Amino acid sequence: MQNTSIGAKARPQEDDHVRPLKGIRVLAFTHYAAGPIAAQYLGSLGAEVVKIEAPAGDYQRKWIKEPTADPDAPSPYFLGMNRNQRSLSIDLKTPEAQAVIREMISQADVILENFRPGVLERMGIGSSAVLAEHPGMIYCSIAAYDPAGPSRNKPALDLIIQALSGIASLGGAADGPPVPAGAYVVDTYTASQAVIGVQAALRQRDQTGLGQWVRVDMMSCALHLLASESCYALNAQEPASRGRNGISHSHQPAPYGIYSTLDGAIALVAYPASLPDLAAALDLSKQIIPLLEGKGAWTNRDQIAGILSGRLRQLTSDDALTRLAPTGILLAPVRSIDQALADPDVASELVRDVEHSYGGRYRVALEPLKLSGSALVFDRPAPDLGEHSVEVLRETGINQDRIDALIASGAVRVPGRPENRT
Repeated sequence: MQNTSIGAKARPQEDDHVRPLKGIRVLAFTHYAAGPIAAQYLGSLGAEVVKIEAPAGDYQRKWIKEPTADPDAPSPYFLGMNRNQRSLSIDLKTPEAQAVIREMISQADVILENFRPGVLERMGIGSSAVLAEHPGMIYCSIAAYDPAGPSRNKPALDLIIQALSGIASLGGAADGPPVPAGAYVVDTYTASQAVIGVQAALRQRDQTGLGQWVRVDMMSCALHLLASESCYALNAQEPASRGRNGISHSHQPAPYGIYSTLDGAIALVAYPASLPDLAAALDLSKQIIPLLEGKGAWTNRDQIAGILSGRLRQLTSDDALTRLAPTGILLAPVRSIDQALADPDVASELVRDVEHSYGGRYRVALEPLKLSGSALVFDRPAPDLGEHSVEVLRETGINQDRIDALIASGAVRVPGRPENRT
């Protein structure tokens, strides 16, 4: 029977053409990590994304490759962060290129940029100028610090923001140096916030007809990653402290943390009520039970963790996991990235094989979002530098003679033209 309840709509069929952001045109002035990740996500949601690159290309194209890799091959970092985009390679320092960009802006819905503050302003395409001329534009700026704040001109990368925000201060043992996260967590989270902001602004434009300036900065995002810890710091008298024996969070009781074994490491999380069972499973009841009186799981957490650490170093990971599994505590082996990506729970949907004339054969990890009414898009592998320059310029309405002149002058780069300016 057909559902005729109020508000019910026919569900779309599983169809790649049903795309949440279909028809939205994005100009992405992006490089490094946060900007490209955000642009890629918008492309995966169905937006048409044009990556604006200098003739030398995005810095990430050549960054972090295997020593034996072809020097002309793209970096896995670039391949993993720039799919579902087309590349227009154009020298924004030239007047003729700036004229082209202004024509493209007039046809766009969203500008996404993570240039240093002031760079696009000097070209006359900063947020104020663009929104004054195109009040319906969504102009999203990603920066290290609030682009409207006092630190706007300070440079920073993920590690620097982890240090300044306090994230790094929470990792590592109390008697050693702070240990930052081993992944670009702030970049990726900042990119996600930019995607949320762009979608919210597009929705508001549907209602009002007006665009706006969307500001996302890594420092604020890092502090939002610390939402619970920040609230504690703002309201508690006692500052957060790291444990000495592997406790991985400043406010968790023992045994919350990572513990070495004979052949690897395991992660353990247990509520205080489960600690007697954990102790019994490891033949540690005499040592641990006396430490659990009252709030001992917190006040004696370093001592408890030290006892556990010494015992677990005598066991293999499999042995430790087998002994502890019946206790019902949360536990897991510490896996490598390769092992995690091979997990059947995620690999079938998260990992995609790509065959491409530019990048060769490679594999990428997709976005984690799953929508029942529309599959995320995977239309384009990461583009070659300037691969779509001519195509994009034609779509903008620029005739072939002008395109040829732009290429000949070096203002626009296309593949196979080494004489283009670098």
